[in-house]
Amino acid sequence: MERPNDRWLRWIGIPLMVLLGNILYLKDYQHNPVLYSGWVFIGMAYMTLAWEGSVSWVHYVRKKFPDARHAFRRIVITFTGYGLLAVLCQSLFIFLTDLTGLAIIPITARVYQAYIGIGIFCSLILGTTYEIIYYLQQYRKAIAEAEAIQKSRIQGQFDSLKSQVNPHFLFNSLNSLSALISEDKQQANKFLEELSSVYRYLLQSNERKLVSLQTELNFIHSFFYLLKARYGPAIELHIGIESYLLECYLPPFSLQTLIENAIRHNIILADRPLVISLQAEAQINDGIVALRVTNNIQRKNVQVNKQPGGLRQLTERFTLLRLPRPVITDDGRQFSVRVPLIVKGADFLVNLP
Repeated sequence: MERPNDRWLRWIGIPLMVLLGNILYLKDYQHNPVLYSGWVFIGMAYMTLAWEGSVSWVHYVRKKFPDARHAFRRIVITFTGYGLLAVLCQSLFIFLTDLTGLAIIPITARVYQAYIGIGIFCSLILGTTYEIIYYLQQYRKAIAEAEAIQKSRIQGQFDSLKSQVNPHFLFNSLNSLSALISEDKQQANKFLEELSSVYRYLLQSNERKLVSLQTELNFIHSFFYLLKARYGPAIELHIGIESYLLECYLPPFSLQTLIENAIRHNIILADRPLVISLQAEAQINDGIVALRVTNNIQRKNVQVNKQPGGLRQLTERFTLLRLPRPVITDDGRQFSVRVPLIVKGADFLVNLP
């Protein structure tokens, strides 16, 4: 949480308050410009310190209550602090001016009341101004984040769809379907159903920020069925996830991205199968549980062109959703990505941008 950028407000607000406040006491100054200027100087120093104290208080409260759910509590605490600071600062200021003999009027209880009332009024004006600026900034930030998330989601869906409708995928899928039609019509019908499921999910998940792990796994079963028809025993998928974790959430196409990344960078042969495993780490921490996607490393000798829908974009999607970033590990034998899952009912769902 950054401190409020209020330089322009200080340059305008502090002189304006001091000058207007001292004009009220021109008669007490007996219209003496030297006396007036001296109190303007004292007032500027005092207002600068009081203003800094108020801004520090605002910054502290915003750090303590950053969530939108705590907005009412934050505002109440903020303005309560403003009032207490105004009472303390104004009382101390009057006391010191009286003690040092700088006071130009007799200090009475009525003077204390008047100064404290003015201080509280100025604090309310200042606090309201800061809150308006803060909400405008948050509103613009929310719009920018929503646009970035929408762009990332559409790009991810487009990249996923593009990877499936490219000529190589269609050629391989049609070849597999053609072979199954001549060999096993029942299997051909199954292949066609799974192919339809893949495209249906790609199209339906375009507008979703998160999907349940169960929904994503249903898609992965269909997607992997097509891969299995192409690669046969050269590729394997092992899933070890407890049933109670299936209601957790993650961005759509996350698992597909990781599986495609493994296929893109590794050799796939019947005598050297690519083994991909999905294992959940059941330890829940602040509403987050991890899913680890692992594959054995058998890198291709030729350089693989990077695609925009890979790990980098997946990480960006998690970041834009204010979720923990996936953790990538490569020990030379196994490549693994630790993907965070959001537990149902966690604060991440409530605060989702």
